[in-house]
Amino acid sequence: MEKIDACRNGCILYWKDRIELDYCKFCGEARYQPTRERNSNRKKTPYAILRYMPLTPRLQRLYASQATTEQMTWHTHHQTEEGSMCHPSDAEAWRHFDRTHPEFAAEPHNVRLDLCMESAPHGQYDRTYSCWPIILTPYNLPLGMCMSSEYMFLMMVIPGPSNPKCLIDVYLEPLIEELLTVRGMGHSRCAQH
Repeated sequence: MEKIDACRNGCILYWKDRIELDYCKFCGEARYQPTRERNSNRKKTPYAILRYMPLTPRLQRLYASQATTEQMTWHTHHQTEEGSMCHPSDAEAWRHFDRTHPEFAAEPHNVRLDLCMESAPHGQYDRTYSCWPIILTPYNLPLGMCMSSEYMFLMMVIPGPSNPKCLIDVYLEPLIEELLTVRGMGHSRCAQH
């Protein structure tokens, strides 16, 4: 698990080229809580921390077992009655994606992911919570597997108390970067690493 300091208002993550900043370059808020002690050797406490759990090792585990590897291509050969939808691969949106991205669709091992943010109950988006979990689910797997908690990957925990709403992209930066890296690896290289 990686701990990445965040602006208390959700403006930026203090990582990569911003790791040395002590103040948010957008809102000017301090990164660290003030200390009452004069001891400068004490570790500083950030106002907010994003907890990020990398995806790559989890994908590697899916392909480490031959049984799971075979299940990861299940979506390419499963059949459903016309007009019924038992799995996301039965949906028109899935077929539209396949038509729009034929190179991706041609490789059955390419991973199709669902991103979910556990948020406030319907109609209560202004409520405050102490954190906001982000979950990824590989939709390549059969319904019984992809909807089980074993294959729902907790990717990050966004610090509260406010709903990240329109600032969600700030918190998704590490995940997007990792997805772009994994995308370039391909199935065989990802399985080897």
